[in-house]
Amino acid sequence: MKFAAKLLLLCVFSFTMLGAETFTEDFFNIKNSVSQKKEFIKRMLPLIKKANENIALERKIIDDFFEAFQNSEDLNSIDNKTMETVQSLAKKYNISSIHDAKAFKSKVAPVPISLALTQAAVETGWGKSRFFKDAKNAFGQWTYSATNGLVPADREEGKTHKIRVFNSIQESVNSYMLNLNRNDAYSDFRNLRFLLGDEFDGLAASSKMLNYSQRREQYVGLLRSIIINNELIKYDSL
Repeated sequence: MKFAAKLLLLCVFSFTMLGAETFTEDFFNIKNSVSQKKEFIKRMLPLIKKANENIALERKIIDDFFEAFQNSEDLNSIDNKTMETVQSLAKKYNISSIHDAKAFKSKVAPVPISLALTQAAVETGWGKSRFFKDAKNAFGQWTYSATNGLVPADREEGKTHKIRVFNSIQESVNSYMLNLNRNDAYSDFRNLRFLLGDEFDGLAASSKMLNYSQRREQYVGLLRSIIINNELIKYDSL
């Protein structure tokens, strides 16, 4: 199975994902809102696809591991490098036991492209927000760090959260997907994805985004409306 080679490939792939910046100054100079929306989708798509491809590679490692484990029925027969890889993924996805195949398969899975596109559009105003440009934050993710973050202009008195600053939009996409895949707030999202399998799309996923925003049902309705009105569901098959 060559797990060590797969791990090396994963590391190289993850590094290159953070290299080039897609949203250069020419994007922010677009004045026409229709043109900006089209360009936003065009530039976000490859970033979302890359993040999902990275997750797919991790999932292949996990699937190969459990196939080998089931065949051998003895973890002692699995080489140390493979065990280190699986343990690293378990830590990344907040999985308590490397024996828990269901937890791995529930958490290490792609996010529907239409959902990611829509949430990025909502959280950045189709790329117009200052947090998107200055913090490279595509999904409104917060931080409580004293040193890293931008203070929202409309932050309520007494609140201490900031908008997290990323090194690239790709890093923001990666973080968003990891958040959905391991945070307890999105367990319903993961359970439905596990249940529906290939039938799981952005519309189904949007119904489980109640905890993503304080607007809850209103937020879910907005996501569904954007997916439908902009025909974004077609991107889920890419």
